[in-house]
Amino acid sequence: MKQTAKAPGKPKGSHQQLSIYNPQLWSVIVIFILITLHHYEDQTSFRLFSRPDITLGITRHTIDRILYLLPITLSSFILGPTGGLISIVLAFIAMLPRALFISDQPLEALWETLVICLIGSLAPLVIERYRKQTEQLELTREQLEATQRDLDSTVKLSLEQERQLSVINSLATMMSKSNELNQIMKTVINMVMKLMQVEIVLLFSLNEGSKTLKLTAYEGINDESAKALDGIVLGDRSCDLTAKIRLEENLKAEHSVPLVAHGEVVGILCVATKTDRMLEAPDTELLTALGNLIGIAMHNYILYHARLRAIRELKLSEKKYRELFENAHDAIWVQDMQGKVITANKAAAELFGYDLEALIGTDSKYLFKNDDLASPLAENDGFSNPAGSDRQPYKRTIIRKDGSHAFVMLTANRISIDGHHGAVQFIGRDITNEVRMQENQSFYLQQITKAHEDERLRISRELHDSTVQSLIGILRLLEKFCEEDDLLPENRLAELWNIHKQIKDAVNEVRQLSRDLRPSVIDELGLIPAVEWLVNQLKEDHSIQTDFAIYGKQRRFTPEVEVTLFRIIQEALRNIAKHASATKAQVILSFSNRQTTVMIKDNGKGFVLPSSIGELSRHGKLGVDGMQTRARLVGGTFDVYPDPDRGTTIKVTIPL
Repeated sequence: MKQTAKAPGKPKGSHQQLSIYNPQLWSVIVIFILITLHHYEDQTSFRLFSRPDITLGITRHTIDRILYLLPITLSSFILGPTGGLISIVLAFIAMLPRALFISDQPLEALWETLVICLIGSLAPLVIERYRKQTEQLELTREQLEATQRDLDSTVKLSLEQERQLSVINSLATMMSKSNELNQIMKTVINMVMKLMQVEIVLLFSLNEGSKTLKLTAYEGINDESAKALDGIVLGDRSCDLTAKIRLEENLKAEHSVPLVAHGEVVGILCVATKTDRMLEAPDTELLTALGNLIGIAMHNYILYHARLRAIRELKLSEKKYRELFENAHDAIWVQDMQGKVITANKAAAELFGYDLEALIGTDSKYLFKNDDLASPLAENDGFSNPAGSDRQPYKRTIIRKDGSHAFVMLTANRISIDGHHGAVQFIGRDITNEVRMQENQSFYLQQITKAHEDERLRISRELHDSTVQSLIGILRLLEKFCEEDDLLPENRLAELWNIHKQIKDAVNEVRQLSRDLRPSVIDELGLIPAVEWLVNQLKEDHSIQTDFAIYGKQRRFTPEVEVTLFRIIQEALRNIAKHASATKAQVILSFSNRQTTVMIKDNGKGFVLPSSIGELSRHGKLGVDGMQTRARLVGGTFDVYPDPDRGTTIKVTIPL
């Protein structure tokens, strides 16, 4: 261990504190007073010498002034710079009255006074510099002595550490080459006993689950004591040898350190002695270094066996995956980022109509329609859905070997090869039959819808051209009869005019029904005028403030699409009038380069939407379900956003 250098003492020549009990202070004061009394001998009758030194050519009072340098120098040396400055000030005050008021030559006397004070001011500076140099020399000497002591201690410690490091290096080399825990622990026990010069070494491993210590290896205690120590709980002390075991084994001292690997405790190393030898700080440092080595060795052993288990489990998983891959009913294949098939299963070969050997290595541009799947894989390092949507699975069209087309539902997952995203795995399910059925069903529904609209048109025309005209003819006859027959009683005539009013109302209702069945405005002018007509009807008939807004460049659609959108808007406005209890409504028609969007909003009471729109029909609410069906028939989407507090919003999107 290095010895700590002693703090330097008070150097010689350092000034003393200013105190009235300091005899040196009083000696300076006495000298100062004597000089001052002699300087003013004419007034004090006190004389130190009788005549001046004529040879020097100076007056006695000049010599008095020079004598003031003596107390200034002494006070600077004894009391430091502060004492010297005080002496200069006092000397100046003492000399000033004689120079100004008593001397025959005041200007010369004042000049001598100033020169003496200036010379006296050099004394504190010179003495202080000398004192600091003395202190620095004393401090340097003590530091050199402390350095010498540290050097001697370091040399001794280095020799001991060199021996210890030699053993530790041997231990580390052995640990790095051996994977047998028992062999490692046995060697560790022997080396620790040799290095630490102890009689007992205990090595515990930590059970993380229960936080208990398992006695892995030991030396120097009997089997009964070892059995008692096995399974102790890790507590505040790293190694807790009970009083009974210390008594039985006659232990004098014990110490332990944790076995640490990568910041985690994996065990405990405990040493004990049966002699009076005490374990000091260097022993603790050495024991800690050994504990770190042993902890790393134990951790590496655990990792080694965990790696072996992982390799076995990985091989088993690969075998199971290979069996699942080869025997799966769904088609599974893997493509590299250039679109080439690098592996596939039998189901994939059957899906594309190839032999399995022929399918592997085939470029995906021959497998997918328009090469719309292989291109993104080759150009985009960040794989995305080729269909332009982030949702999976998605539908794609494939080309079989015989040239026929089929439909598959695909799921794509990026996989790593040698740590890089080098391939994409596809899982495909043949949905050709389902797609054909959906196409047939859509065609069938379109034909039904067209037939419905044709029938509505026929009934509308029949009502307008036949029924309404017949009723109008009856009205004319009834009017003529009532106006020309003067013999009818008043009560009978009133009944006839009442019948006339009812028939007239019936005519208006039939006309309204005819317009609702198939408004002529949609056939003659198109969708937008027809929607304006619906909006005006809602305003007039139900007093609901309704706005109609159009955004984007207007365009016409096919008759089927225009009729479908008209029916959706008509049903939505009818629901607002009947059920919403709304005061305001809004119809928004937005045109863009990719789609057309229709939004119908109201501020009514709204409703609670079930988990799916289809469930509304089970509760007798067929209107919303019908709107969704119509939107799907023209390839669009239908969304409804009901809010019991803010009303309902319906959104229909039709792709261009």
